[in-house]
Amino acid sequence: MTDRAAVETLIRDAYAARHRGDLDALMGFMHSDCSYRLAGGPQAAEVFAQPEGHAAVREQMAGLIATYAFSDIEELALTVDDDKATLHWRANVACKPTGRSGAFEIMDVFTIVDGKLKSVTQFTDTAGVARLSSP
Repeated sequence: MTDRAAVETLIRDAYAARHRGDLDALMGFMHSDCSYRLAGGPQAAEVFAQPEGHAAVREQMAGLIATYAFSDIEELALTVDDDKATLHWRANVACKPTGRSGAFEIMDVFTIVDGKLKSVTQFTDTAGVARLSSP
């Protein structure tokens, strides 16, 4: 898939599903052999686990949807280069279990295969995520 407009739509639609908490719709945008990684060590917080495969990513996304809510979402840049893309965005993030929230800037790197998100690597303030999440 190299059509820029199709990749932009794929990413924006997937993120819209994530932000509204629609796990089924979100997973419909994911490749059957997908992976998701929030860059950071799993020893810092459970959220940094690195699942691979549709079922494992689905489980991780279900946990993330149950734990984090986004507001004031702003897309800063979306770059597409053939089957690779990056999304730079910011949002306020609330951790539902702890009640803590904060502003985050995020950079996501994607690989697209067969019109689906095959890999997603997310970069953000991992210490901030750990602070929001710690009991």
